[in-house]
Amino acid sequence: MQPHVWLALMLLIRFFRSMCVKVWDPKDFQALRDDVATTLNLLEWELLAVFFEIMTHLTLHVVEKLDVCGPIHARWMYPIERALKMFKTYVRNRDRLEASMAKGYIYDETIGFVT
Repeated sequence: MQPHVWLALMLLIRFFRSMCVKVWDPKDFQALRDDVATTLNLLEWELLAVFFEIMTHLTLHVVEKLDVCGPIHARWMYPIERALKMFKTYVRNRDRLEASMAKGYIYDETIGFVT
């Protein structure tokens, strides 16, 4: 990989890593906004125009959302989706999904408590 492509990708990785910190310093907001703009410009020089759709432009708005809503780790859906996947394995009766999930969860918690 050429060095300038590698640099653009590393800057994008650094951006996402800085977005996922648990403690957010509001003083870093402007620097992060400038970094993401620079990174997108570097990527635009190196990659095809087809790559730049709404999802790449979304990174600019994610920075603004960070300033308004706070750290991202508090708004992630990943842990909830993992828990819902586990609850879906408890389904035995397709007619009553919620009741089946609740019953399976109660059984699982009871077995965990007893052991």
